[in-house]
Amino acid sequence: MRHLLLTASLGVALAASSFAARAGNADPDSYFINAGAGISHSNLDGLTDKNSWGYGLNFGYRWQDTWGVEAGYVDLGKPEANGYYAGYPYAFKLHVSGFTLGGNGRWRLSDNWHATARLGVFFSKSKVTASGAYEGEASDNDTNVYVGGGVSYDFSPTFSMGLNIDRYQAKAKRFITGTNSPYVASATLEWRFGVH
Repeated sequence: MRHLLLTASLGVALAASSFAARAGNADPDSYFINAGAGISHSNLDGLTDKNSWGYGLNFGYRWQDTWGVEAGYVDLGKPEANGYYAGYPYAFKLHVSGFTLGGNGRWRLSDNWHATARLGVFFSKSKVTASGAYEGEASDNDTNVYVGGGVSYDFSPTFSMGLNIDRYQAKAKRFITGTNSPYVASATLEWRFGVH
C-alpha cells in the first residue's frame, strides 16, 4: 500500500508540472487503442515456475494527449507448481485474468519521447487447475488495484511504441494465502484516432 500511495503522489506531482507546462499549448484530444505483450511474473511462494507470458488490451480517451481514462482486459499467464506426491507427478497452473478500469497519463520528455503512467481498479478472476496426482480446479474473484508506468516513442502523431511495467493485485481467498501481486514487463503499441 505504501508503494501505491507513493505512486499516486508522484502522479499528482507530475500532473501539476504537466498542466503548468501545457498552459496555452494544448495538444489535441483523442481516442486510443493499445495492446501489449511480454513476460509476466508471480510473487507467490510454492510456484516452481513463476514466469509466464501475459498480454493486455486497452481502449480509452485522452484529453490534450495528457490525461485519460481507460478500460481493458489483461491475461497474466499461467505460472506453475510441479512436483511429486506419493511417487506420482502433479501440476498446478494458476491463471489470473480480468478487466481493468482506470486513468492514465502521458508526459512529453522530448519531441518524440513520453513518460507514461496508469492507475485503476482490477476486476480479477484467479483460477487454479490441478492435474496428475491431484485433479480438479477452483476459481475466485477479487476487486483490487493495478498500477504501471513506462516510456513511449511517437513514430507519428497517431502511432507510438512503448515499454511498460504493470503490477496487479489479485486475491483468491479460496486457495491463496495473502495477495498475489504479479507484474508484466511488456512492449506496447498504441494507435490514437479521432484527433481534433
